[in-house]
Amino acid sequence: MDMKKYILSLSLFTLISTSALATTQEGEDAYNKGYYEKAFILLSPEADKGDVKAEYLLGKMYFNGQGVSYNGDKAEKYLSAAANQGNVDAQVLLGDYYWYLDTSDGYKKAFEWYQKAANQNSPDGQYGMAYMYEKGISVPQNLETALVWYRKSADLGNPLSMFAIGYFYDMGTGVKQDKQEAVKWYTKAADLGNTKAMFNLGLMYEQGDGLPADNNKAAEILEKAANLGYDRAQYELGYLYDSGKLGKADYQKAAQWYQKSADQGYVYAQYSIGDMYFYGDGVTRDMEQSVKWIQKAAEQGYGKAQNRLGVFYRDGIGVKVDPIVAYAWFTAAKSNGYDKASEGLSDLEKSLSQADLEKAKQLGNEYSANYKAKNK
Repeated sequence: MDMKKYILSLSLFTLISTSALATTQEGEDAYNKGYYEKAFILLSPEADKGDVKAEYLLGKMYFNGQGVSYNGDKAEKYLSAAANQGNVDAQVLLGDYYWYLDTSDGYKKAFEWYQKAANQNSPDGQYGMAYMYEKGISVPQNLETALVWYRKSADLGNPLSMFAIGYFYDMGTGVKQDKQEAVKWYTKAADLGNTKAMFNLGLMYEQGDGLPADNNKAAEILEKAANLGYDRAQYELGYLYDSGKLGKADYQKAAQWYQKSADQGYVYAQYSIGDMYFYGDGVTRDMEQSVKWIQKAAEQGYGKAQNRLGVFYRDGIGVKVDPIVAYAWFTAAKSNGYDKASEGLSDLEKSLSQADLEKAKQLGNEYSANYKAKNK
């Protein structure tokens, strides 16, 4: 090849490479601004040419359903392509993809990709590894190793790992219990916006556990987490207003926070807002709403709510009298450990005919199977 042709070929290659980089950059800029459809159009051809950043972003869009419908196969395809070129963000997200498959093979692959990312000093990859060691998922449980990786991740600024270290010290998990260390790490995580850390600090102030008892300080921290949408903090803040721990009980504020938490599905908040509708505390009394929210809690397996529904159906409170359904809810409540439900069962067994009792027992078995207590 003569010199002129060489220079022309080199110039053409540089022009094409520069053009591809510019297109990928435009696509990334569009993605970061939330213009996902535009980003998808710009990035797709570059990803198919093997551009690692485009592959990662396109895989991320397929995984998150951004600008395109969720497609697990295509997410895996593009994330794998980028991850195999060493893109650490793609390695972490590919680990997440395999994690959410919720299969033994998926967990194994998730660990492998988290490990690859961790070895490139990814705080998110290190967190993923640490969590799997802590829980013993796909690898033998090893709390000491988990703590090592949590610390590496926390040192790189990962708030989830900071929270995890705080929790280890709070509970004495894998380390000697040390409430002051727990407070230190929770505070680090909370300062970076971790709502679970805020919640735990709020509880420590409320309970005087590792911190001076101070309900006002507890409310202040809980409100930060509540305003960021954490359902447990919303419920706990509602409880502080409801119980009068902040001075005179403020049922209106309690109801507002219970409602926010209940709307997110938090079972105890669902029961509490149902109770407030029953009594008309902080809200207009509304039996239809009371039954609605208490039933939502009951359907999540909350024994106290199930027993309350049993009473409602037995006595015709907010619903038509139905002793068979009442018996079924009492049965579910008892199976979920709410012993007071035995009283309701005993009363109905005396009043129901043998045929209706058989129907009630059958329905009770169904409710017990369908509405089991959940950990939240």
